Amino acid sequence: MILLLIPVALLAVIVGVNFGWQWVLAPLLGYAVFAWLMGSLRALTVDSRDKAAIEGGPEPVSGDERTLFWCEECGTEVLLLVRGSARAPSHCGQRMHERTEILN
Repeated sequence: MILLLIPVALLAVIVGVNFGWQWVLAPLLGYAVFAWLMGSLRALTVDSRDKAAIEGGPEPVSGDERTLFWCEECGTEVLLLVRGSARAPSHCGQRMHERTEILN
């Protein structure tokens, strides 16, 4: 990789000195913007369903217990029907607290 970098750097200096540095810096800036754009778009295509499928998929909650998540800040409660991951959901900018009740 280093051996390839030396002739490219030499060519960049020759082009920069003879034709102007905009011919060297513009393609580098364009490549950086393109790489950032592709990375951002790639991150948008992966969602929690894909991550759950990689981890083993969602598991239905057993019928003898009921799991609730509640927000300490506003008091919102969420009933867990299908567990997609072990991580608790967020609400009001913080993690919700888990409460498991055993049903008879």
